[in-house]
Amino acid sequence: MTQEQAATTSSGLREAFDRAFAGAPVTDAGRTENFLAIRVGGEPHAIALAEIAGLFTDKKIVALPGRAPELLGIAGLRGDIIPVYSLRAFLGYPPAEEPTRWLVLAGREQAVSFAFDRFDGYARIVHTELSPVPGTSSSRGHTRAMATIAGVRRSIISVHSILDTIASRPLKEH
Repeated sequence: MTQEQAATTSSGLREAFDRAFAGAPVTDAGRTENFLAIRVGGEPHAIALAEIAGLFTDKKIVALPGRAPELLGIAGLRGDIIPVYSLRAFLGYPPAEEPTRWLVLAGREQAVSFAFDRFDGYARIVHTELSPVPGTSSSRGHTRAMATIAGVRRSIISVHSILDTIASRPLKEH
């Protein structure tokens, strides 16, 4: 890169930086959130990218004996052994007839993963396009809002709500 090209690039970056502060502040009306569009029990759902740490496919899940019906087993993710829970079970759907291909990694202090049926894609949604779930609790639970993604109405799964449910259980149920 020549000195002239470097100066032009540097000048352009400086101007872009300055413009970012000179513009009007971003309000909730213009704020966006990123989502994974997924299917659970054949139904359309979405998960906020801010609530997960990774997306995986075709990981071997080793079943474990246990009392928690949502716990499918464990899987090796990013060099760690992570518990795998069924989103189907947390959302009130019957167990899957076939093994799942898809996992998302989540967790605050303790990493866990959630299995789901199908990955449909990625979407960015403006906050004003999210609508609250009617009533105080949805029929499937663990949902925080609704949104239309690529023409399909989807419930937005609250991963934090599911993590709170897992954390509130006695350790021997995990």
